Amino acid sequence: MACGCRESRPQPPKAGAAETDALAEARQAMDRRDYGAAVRLLREALARRSADVETHYRLGVSTSHLDQVEEAAREFEWVVAHGVPGTPEIQLAREWLASRMTAASAAPRVAPTPDEASAQRPELASLAGRAIGPEQPWSRLQLFLKGLPDGAVKDEYHLLRTDQPGNFRFSNVVPGDYMLTNAIAGPARWRLKIRLEQGQRQVLDLSASNETAVRDDFPERGR
Repeated sequence: MACGCRESRPQPPKAGAAETDALAEARQAMDRRDYGAAVRLLREALARRSADVETHYRLGVSTSHLDQVEEAAREFEWVVAHGVPGTPEIQLAREWLASRMTAASAAPRVAPTPDEASAQRPELASLAGRAIGPEQPWSRLQLFLKGLPDGAVKDEYHLLRTDQPGNFRFSNVVPGDYMLTNAIAGPARWRLKIRLEQGQRQVLDLSASNETAVRDDFPERGR
Protein backbone atom coordinates (compact mmCIF):
# COMPACT_ATOMS: atom_id res chain seq x y z
CA MET A 1 0.00 0.00 0.00
CA ALA A 2 1.40 3.31 -1.01
CA CYS A 3 1.42 6.01 1.61
CA GLY A 4 1.63 9.64 0.60
CA CYS A 5 2.81 12.57 2.71
CA ARG A 6 0.85 15.76 2.54
CA GLU A 7 2.72 18.96 3.28
CA SER A 8 0.65 21.34 5.37
CA ARG A 9 0.17 24.71 3.77
CA PRO A 10 0.94 27.82 5.80
CA GLN A 11 -2.14 29.49 7.14
CA PRO A 12 -2.86 32.91 5.67
CA PRO A 13 -2.36 35.75 8.12
CA LYS A 14 -5.43 36.93 9.92
CA ALA A 15 -6.97 40.11 8.63
CA GLY A 16 -5.68 43.12 10.46
CA ALA A 17 -2.66 41.35 11.94
CA ALA A 18 -0.13 43.62 10.25
CA GLU A 19 -1.70 46.85 11.40
CA THR A 20 -2.26 45.42 14.89
CA ASP A 21 1.43 44.53 15.10
CA ALA A 22 2.41 48.01 13.91
CA LEU A 23 0.13 49.62 16.48
CA ALA A 24 1.46 47.40 19.26
CA GLU A 25 5.03 48.26 18.30
CA ALA A 26 4.09 51.94 18.20
CA ARG A 27 2.71 51.72 21.74
CA GLN A 28 6.01 50.25 22.89
CA ALA A 29 7.97 52.96 21.06
CA MET A 30 5.90 55.65 22.77
CA ASP A 31 6.44 54.02 26.16
CA ARG A 32 10.19 54.38 25.68
CA ARG A 33 9.68 57.89 24.20
CA ASP A 34 11.01 56.92 20.78
CA TYR A 35 8.54 59.13 18.95
CA GLY A 36 10.35 58.96 15.61
CA ALA A 37 9.85 55.20 15.46
CA ALA A 38 6.29 55.55 16.73
CA VAL A 39 5.39 57.99 13.93
CA ARG A 40 6.72 55.61 11.28
CA LEU A 41 4.79 52.66 12.72
CA LEU A 42 1.57 54.62 13.18
CA ARG A 43 1.63 55.89 9.61
CA GLU A 44 2.11 52.29 8.50
CA ALA A 45 -0.89 51.21 10.57
CA LEU A 46 -3.08 54.01 9.21
CA ALA A 47 -2.22 53.07 5.64
CA ARG A 48 -4.01 49.76 6.28
CA ARG A 49 -6.75 50.92 8.65
CA SER A 50 -7.45 54.60 8.22
CA ALA A 51 -10.44 54.93 10.56
CA ASP A 52 -8.87 53.80 13.84
CA VAL A 53 -9.22 56.49 16.51
CA GLU A 54 -6.42 55.23 18.76
CA THR A 55 -3.95 55.23 15.88
CA HIS A 56 -4.85 58.77 14.84
CA TYR A 57 -4.64 59.92 18.46
CA ARG A 58 -1.25 58.32 19.05
CA LEU A 59 0.06 59.80 15.80
CA GLY A 60 -1.07 63.23 17.00
CA VAL A 61 0.70 62.75 20.32
CA SER A 62 3.91 61.47 18.71
CA THR A 63 4.14 64.20 16.07
CA SER A 64 3.46 66.87 18.72
CA HIS A 65 6.50 65.62 20.66
CA LEU A 66 8.58 66.03 17.50
CA ASP A 67 7.27 69.60 17.00
CA GLN A 68 5.51 68.50 13.79
CA VAL A 69 2.59 70.68 14.81
CA GLU A 70 0.74 70.79 11.50
CA GLU A 71 0.42 67.01 11.29
CA ALA A 72 -0.38 66.81 15.00
CA ALA A 73 -3.17 69.35 14.53
CA ARG A 74 -4.64 67.37 11.63
CA GLU A 75 -4.62 64.16 13.66
CA PHE A 76 -6.17 65.73 16.76
CA GLU A 77 -8.83 67.44 14.63
CA TRP A 78 -9.65 64.03 13.12
CA VAL A 79 -9.92 62.51 16.60
CA VAL A 80 -12.29 65.26 17.77
CA ALA A 81 -14.44 64.80 14.65
CA HIS A 82 -14.61 60.99 14.72
CA GLY A 83 -13.97 59.88 18.30
CA VAL A 84 -16.52 59.05 20.98
CA PRO A 85 -17.49 62.23 22.89
CA GLY A 86 -16.35 62.31 26.51
CA THR A 87 -13.42 59.90 26.13
CA PRO A 88 -9.94 60.91 27.37
CA GLU A 89 -8.64 61.00 23.80
CA ILE A 90 -11.25 63.60 22.82
CA GLN A 91 -10.56 65.70 25.91
CA LEU A 92 -6.80 65.69 25.43
CA ALA A 93 -7.09 66.37 21.70
CA ARG A 94 -9.34 69.37 22.41
CA GLU A 95 -6.91 70.68 25.03
CA TRP A 96 -3.96 70.39 22.66
CA LEU A 97 -5.82 72.22 19.89
CA ALA A 98 -6.87 74.92 22.36
CA SER A 99 -3.28 75.29 23.56
CA ARG A 100 -2.14 75.72 19.96
CA MET A 101 -4.63 78.54 19.44
CA THR A 102 -3.34 80.23 22.59
CA ALA A 103 0.25 79.76 21.48
CA ALA A 104 -0.52 81.29 18.09
CA SER A 105 -1.51 84.55 19.76
CA ALA A 106 1.52 84.48 22.03
CA ALA A 107 4.39 82.54 20.45
CA PRO A 108 6.58 80.35 22.69
CA ARG A 109 9.42 82.28 24.24
CA VAL A 110 12.50 81.44 26.24
CA ALA A 111 12.74 82.16 29.94
CA PRO A 112 12.73 85.90 30.68
CA THR A 113 15.84 87.93 31.33
CA PRO A 114 16.56 89.41 34.79
CA ASP A 115 15.13 92.75 33.61
CA GLU A 116 11.87 91.03 32.71
CA ALA A 117 11.83 89.18 36.02
CA SER A 118 12.16 92.48 37.90
CA ALA A 119 8.87 93.60 36.32
CA GLN A 120 6.99 91.03 38.38
CA ARG A 121 3.74 92.46 39.75
CA PRO A 122 3.51 92.12 43.55
CA GLU A 123 -0.12 90.97 43.61
CA LEU A 124 0.64 88.07 41.24
CA ALA A 125 2.90 85.02 41.55
CA SER A 126 5.84 83.51 39.70
CA LEU A 127 7.31 80.05 39.23
CA ALA A 128 10.98 79.65 38.31
CA GLY A 129 13.52 76.88 38.21
CA ARG A 130 15.73 74.78 36.00
CA ALA A 131 15.07 71.65 33.93
CA ILE A 132 17.98 69.29 34.59
CA GLY A 133 18.66 66.19 32.51
CA PRO A 134 20.78 63.18 33.47
CA GLU A 135 23.84 64.55 31.65
CA GLN A 136 22.98 68.12 30.68
CA PRO A 137 20.21 70.69 31.18
CA TRP A 138 17.04 70.54 29.08
CA SER A 139 17.53 73.55 26.80
CA ARG A 140 14.68 74.80 24.62
CA LEU A 141 12.25 72.53 26.45
CA GLN A 142 8.61 73.51 26.01
CA LEU A 143 6.76 73.88 29.31
CA PHE A 144 3.07 74.43 30.00
CA LEU A 145 1.53 75.93 33.13
CA LYS A 146 -2.21 75.29 32.90
CA GLY A 147 -4.94 76.20 35.40
CA LEU A 148 -6.81 73.19 36.77
CA PRO A 149 -10.26 72.80 35.20
CA ASP A 150 -12.17 72.77 38.49
CA GLY A 151 -10.51 75.88 39.94
CA ALA A 152 -10.74 79.64 39.73
CA VAL A 153 -7.84 79.81 37.26
CA LYS A 154 -9.23 77.22 34.81
CA ASP A 155 -8.85 79.66 31.90
CA GLU A 156 -5.23 80.55 32.73
CA TYR A 157 -2.61 79.17 30.38
CA HIS A 158 1.12 79.92 30.13
CA LEU A 159 3.66 78.57 27.66
CA LEU A 160 7.42 79.09 27.32
CA ARG A 161 10.68 77.35 26.46
CA THR A 162 13.67 76.97 28.74
CA ASP A 163 16.81 78.89 27.85
CA GLN A 164 20.12 77.27 26.89
CA PRO A 165 21.12 76.40 30.51
CA GLY A 166 17.62 75.01 31.14
CA ASN A 167 16.27 77.93 33.19
CA PHE A 168 12.62 78.94 33.10
CA ARG A 169 10.40 81.54 34.77
CA PHE A 170 6.64 82.00 34.60
CA SER A 171 6.07 85.60 35.63
CA ASN A 172 2.89 87.45 36.65
CA VAL A 173 0.77 84.34 37.13
CA VAL A 174 -2.68 84.64 38.69
CA PRO A 175 -2.62 82.81 42.07
CA GLY A 176 -4.28 79.41 42.04
CA ASP A 177 -3.79 75.71 41.33
CA TYR A 178 -1.98 74.65 38.14
CA MET A 179 -0.52 71.69 36.31
CA LEU A 180 3.11 72.08 35.21
CA THR A 181 4.03 69.72 32.37
CA ASN A 182 6.07 69.43 29.21
CA ALA A 183 3.25 67.78 27.23
CA ILE A 184 -0.44 68.61 27.06
CA ALA A 185 -1.32 65.32 25.37
CA GLY A 186 0.19 61.87 25.77
CA PRO A 187 3.22 60.75 27.78
CA ALA A 188 4.97 63.52 29.68
CA ARG A 189 8.25 63.68 31.56
CA TRP A 190 6.70 65.88 34.28
CA ARG A 191 3.11 66.32 35.51
CA LEU A 192 3.17 68.31 38.73
CA LYS A 193 0.45 70.09 40.68
CA ILE A 194 1.54 73.61 41.58
CA ARG A 195 -0.22 75.90 44.03
CA LEU A 196 0.74 79.57 43.73
CA GLU A 197 -0.21 82.08 46.39
CA GLN A 198 -0.54 85.84 45.98
CA GLY A 199 2.90 87.44 45.82
CA GLN A 200 4.67 84.08 45.99
CA ARG A 201 7.98 83.58 44.17
CA GLN A 202 8.14 79.80 44.01
CA VAL A 203 11.28 77.97 42.87
CA LEU A 204 11.07 74.40 41.56
CA ASP A 205 13.67 72.45 39.59
CA LEU A 206 12.59 69.74 37.17
CA SER A 207 14.77 66.65 37.39
CA ALA A 208 14.71 62.86 37.61
CA SER A 209 13.54 63.17 41.21
CA ASN A 210 10.11 64.50 40.21
CA GLU A 211 9.58 62.89 36.79
CA THR A 212 6.32 61.01 36.20
CA ALA A 213 8.05 57.69 36.88
CA VAL A 214 8.64 58.92 40.45
CA ARG A 215 5.87 61.45 41.00
CA ASP A 216 2.80 61.90 38.82
CA ASP A 217 0.16 64.24 40.23
CA PHE A 218 -2.16 63.59 37.28
CA PRO A 219 -1.78 59.86 36.44
CA GLU A 220 -5.09 59.82 34.57
CA ARG A 221 -3.51 62.06 31.91
CA GLY A 222 -1.02 59.35 31.00
CA ARG A 223 -3.60 56.66 30.32
